Amino acid sequence: MEQYCDVVIVGAGASGLLCGGILAEAGIPVTLLEKNARAGKKLSATGNGRCNFTNRHMDTDCFYGDKAWLQKLLAEYPPERIVRRFHKLGVYHREREGYIYPYTNQAATVVEALLDYARRGGARIETECKAVSVRPAGDRYGIRTSQGEISSRYLVLAAGGSAAAGLGGSGSGYKLARSLGHTVHKTYPALTGLACGGDWWNRVAGTRIQGRFSLRIDGRDLTGECGEIQIVRDGVSGIPVFQLCRVAAQALSEGRLVQGIIDFVPAMEREDLSAWISSYGISGLVQKKWIPVLESLPGSWEQLKEFPFPILDTFGMERAQVTMGGIPTEETTVETMESKIARNVYLAGELLDVDGRCGGYNLHFAWSCAMAAAEAIRQRERGGQRGCCR
Repeated sequence: MEQYCDVVIVGAGASGLLCGGILAEAGIPVTLLEKNARAGKKLSATGNGRCNFTNRHMDTDCFYGDKAWLQKLLAEYPPERIVRRFHKLGVYHREREGYIYPYTNQAATVVEALLDYARRGGARIETECKAVSVRPAGDRYGIRTSQGEISSRYLVLAAGGSAAAGLGGSGSGYKLARSLGHTVHKTYPALTGLACGGDWWNRVAGTRIQGRFSLRIDGRDLTGECGEIQIVRDGVSGIPVFQLCRVAAQALSEGRLVQGIIDFVPAMEREDLSAWISSYGISGLVQKKWIPVLESLPGSWEQLKEFPFPILDTFGMERAQVTMGGIPTEETTVETMESKIARNVYLAGELLDVDGRCGGYNLHFAWSCAMAAAEAIRQRERGGQRGCCR
């Protein structure tokens, strides 16, 4: 590995690859350090391999985090700007109800385009190379890696969060950020399923319900989410569950009583449902596996509108798609993503305490951070003496 490079990016995922490509295209020497055997591993699995990479319906309500900070970032990087950026990389898109995918419906198309972009500009991508520690060294940063030492003037931390360990999530970037003086908010699994109590899950596993999923915390009902609820052997999954997982995770960590509620027929009011069941029964409303479960409970028709069960835990970081928590955004400058703690250090993507709903929002955030950081470094370098990797 070269001993010095102008910019070192820790992490060759969504943020890291785009940031590296923009810098390399501008002629700025850049090296990406990736602990996995290949770059873009988690990105390759995004959206069940289809990569919903942004969404036309974009506002701060689609994210959890500092709304004022997010508003500035989203105003600068709207969905149209992300789509244009990927068109320039040769990634045409298709759209479904505002959800934007590569035209091929393959995440591999996005990953390969980003890799080609970075390499075409001369970026170096060092795989199976874990950044172990970082330290200030005068006007540079010294990074100790599993393949040796490297130093740089600029350091971009884009190492991702703790989610999806099988795809490389480890939270190692938090350790590097802490060593530079950053704080890290407590992290939780987000966009994952919920483990539930009850002896019926094995009997109904594999079924899917087009219904409404909601939470009840310490007896207080919260707004629910409609969509396909997937029943698995240890609980519930599917997008409506993913959208509320972070709320359940935080409440459970605080020792609060958390229940899940399924409404099997949200399109019907209780009176209409009662009349339907009086005439036709419940067999036309639920899948066959559910009938003996519901009929064994008192007031089976009422259970169709409000089927409660205890939530014991999330499915954990291993099965989570994204991390809730991380480095507080107030420790960065939103226009540049530069750290307010350490000069010439930039933070991007999942490391920050921002997480989005399902629908391309987390990737949109990753691209926005990458573009802001790359532009800031490029502007700082403009007119200055550029170095080289050596």
